[in-house]
Amino acid sequence: MKKSIYKKSNQNVRVAVVEDHQLVRHSLVFTLKKEPQIVVALQAENGYDFIEKLPNHDIDVVLLDLDMPIMDGRETLRILRRDFPEVKVIMLSMHEDPWIVSELIHEGAKSYLKKDCSFDEMVNALFDVKFKGSHSNELVESSLFGTIDKNLKLHDNTIRFQLTARELIVLKLICDGKTSEEIADRMNLSKKSIDAVRSDLLKRIGAKNPTELARKSILLGLYQARTDEQIMEEEKLEEQRKNARKRSRYQDMSSNEEDF
Repeated sequence: MKKSIYKKSNQNVRVAVVEDHQLVRHSLVFTLKKEPQIVVALQAENGYDFIEKLPNHDIDVVLLDLDMPIMDGRETLRILRRDFPEVKVIMLSMHEDPWIVSELIHEGAKSYLKKDCSFDEMVNALFDVKFKGSHSNELVESSLFGTIDKNLKLHDNTIRFQLTARELIVLKLICDGKTSEEIADRMNLSKKSIDAVRSDLLKRIGAKNPTELARKSILLGLYQARTDEQIMEEEKLEEQRKNARKRSRYQDMSSNEEDF
């Protein structure tokens, strides 16, 4: 793990930890307190609790859990961006879905960490976010600048057309010849949502139909044509990921039932 160059500063990072699981929260706080330049100034069990306490504390960066009761991380992020823009946010979650990561970054999060990340990465992220304004890692980069399989790299035209990670994925699947129903099933979205994205992409890129969209996307560097074998292999991998996510959700539900 490459050390953050900003950690060399003599300044402290004042941190808030917002996590609904008490054991996880206390463990994070206990571990972070071992770092000399990190000051854990506030901890809260959900977004509402955090927003209520925040005016009485000076916070640089908050480690914000995504999934919490009463007020989750996404809603808390929106309130912070509106009412406390000086507080920088690092989202914490076990989710790896690229469109979730991309949306949270676009909504104002300065980084996104999985809960099983190393302590060194978390510390580096805290220093980077305070002193540099953001922290990038493989998950953030692949979500913002690529697709699920990381084959689509950042291109100047991605910025020119202001395409998000979700739109890039839809664009790729349209160019692959997938129907709105197939794309909706793949991305766990409604057909209506996919149709809206499809229509917007056609207008934005100036194409009359999917065939012209594919041609222009190739010329613009937004899409890389692949063989049928490559597409089938990707679909196989995505099906495996989908099944893995289902098993993970089932295990979480079973764990929650055991808690009761």
